[in-house]
Amino acid sequence: MPNTGRPSQDCHLCRKRRVKCDLGRPGCQRCVKYGVECPGYREQHELVFRNANPSTVKKRKKRAAAHEDEQDDSKSPSSTGTRSSTPASFVSNGGTTIVFDSKAEPLPLPGENFTSSALTTISRPLTEHWTNHSVPIILNVYSTLDFLHNIYRIHSKNGPLVWAAHLFTRTYVTNIRYPISIYKESEAENQRELGTYLGKTLSAVNTALKDPDGAFRDDVLATVWILANYELLVGSLGRMEPLSPWHLHTRGLYSILKTRGTEYLLTAQGRTAFWPCYNMVQIQALVSNTECPPESDEWLGLIRDNLYDGEGFTLHVSVFITKCTHVQAMILNLLRRRDFAAAEEQYEMLIQTLAAAEKEVNEYVQTAADCTHDMDVYMRNLYYSAIIKGYSYILLLANFLTHYAPCRITMDQLRAQRTTCLRMVREAGQYIVDSVPAALGPLAAGKDKSPRVLFDALKMVWPLTAVYIVGATLPEQKSEAEVALIFIGKEVGVRQALNTYPGRLPLPLEARQPLGLEPDDDLTPPFTSS
Repeated sequence: MPNTGRPSQDCHLCRKRRVKCDLGRPGCQRCVKYGVECPGYREQHELVFRNANPSTVKKRKKRAAAHEDEQDDSKSPSSTGTRSSTPASFVSNGGTTIVFDSKAEPLPLPGENFTSSALTTISRPLTEHWTNHSVPIILNVYSTLDFLHNIYRIHSKNGPLVWAAHLFTRTYVTNIRYPISIYKESEAENQRELGTYLGKTLSAVNTALKDPDGAFRDDVLATVWILANYELLVGSLGRMEPLSPWHLHTRGLYSILKTRGTEYLLTAQGRTAFWPCYNMVQIQALVSNTECPPESDEWLGLIRDNLYDGEGFTLHVSVFITKCTHVQAMILNLLRRRDFAAAEEQYEMLIQTLAAAEKEVNEYVQTAADCTHDMDVYMRNLYYSAIIKGYSYILLLANFLTHYAPCRITMDQLRAQRTTCLRMVREAGQYIVDSVPAALGPLAAGKDKSPRVLFDALKMVWPLTAVYIVGATLPEQKSEAEVALIFIGKEVGVRQALNTYPGRLPLPLEARQPLGLEPDDDLTPPFTSS
């Protein structure tokens, strides 16, 4: 049954010996001093649900009834109408007996806060599997995402979206409880179950996409988007880029958006589905050092001509990212070819492209009437992460040209550009770091540990990763970003936050080390494409 008291978190042996456990991980020191290997701790679900059987339920009811009688004797006659606290009948589910509290309060509606305490308010016995709660949990995680809520209302019974909810929720719960689970059998069982749900989700998506209208189904688009977020939970982004499922899913999002065309962008429903998916596609371009989809100008131009309230800042940031990814892809190509002449020829154009795009965003923020309502922290951080990427590549280009003797751009101009790039990167990095308390503060303070904080944490992973792995950010900024990423990985269960170790692109030495600077001053970004 759901725990209504405070279940012991002590290890198995300390609970059996009835001694105080120090809760050390992976094993407690009390067991070490006792001379045995610590057997580990109960899993998280055991702290939320307790198996029951008819005899234990009968004993529990008898104790509850006796306690109720004692309370009635101590109260005045006017208080005899109080509600009984006796648990409801137990129900069998897959061989496991679960007891629900009978206090008559309703289950939370989709999108409302859904925590373990909410499970104690069921007013009647329910014969149901845990998967019946996966949709409410995922809607709680994405409580601010209207497009997902609208789709689940329509496709609430079956289809790929429901399997995706089971996969995502099971992964989230597993990640949260994993630090206190040391049994290999339990971990293997979790992986088998997750593999089953992943297979069913992918199979349902593939089947749907075989239909000519499959790409036009909102539930299919939402499922692929959830799969991309699922890969962040399991931390697959650190694999080689061509094999990374996260990259494959984001490319799948692009393929579906391309197939759907522009007609859907003229409807409110199509627009709310477009933005989360397109933002994910743009992040993939930033991460992989590639350009945004070639259809981006058409899509964003149509949105600009038919702008909805609250879309202004999102539009301008998205336009900036398209320009930024174009600049970084061109510079990366020049550096890999070691083409000094072309680098000199395109140097000023690349700088002007990025500067003009940045100016457009700044002018919108300064002149747009009441634009603050649509400037949320997520889009600001996405903008500043693009600033970090774009100007770090301009920095690489300036470093590269310091080694080109015939270059018409003077050394003083190149060094001045390096200074500008360092300032831009570090200012952007500081904004991202400063936004951490607002984004993760309630969770860090212990005030809010509900699933909805997961979405806020997921949105912080890429910006913090950019701060952490780009060499031009300050050491203290990297340190703060690393601390926040570790917190997101361990406390929120987003494994990708623990998978952000920097690596180096295969770039020429001239780009990594400018002429005339000591090796210790090397500030180039150790960026990988995976």
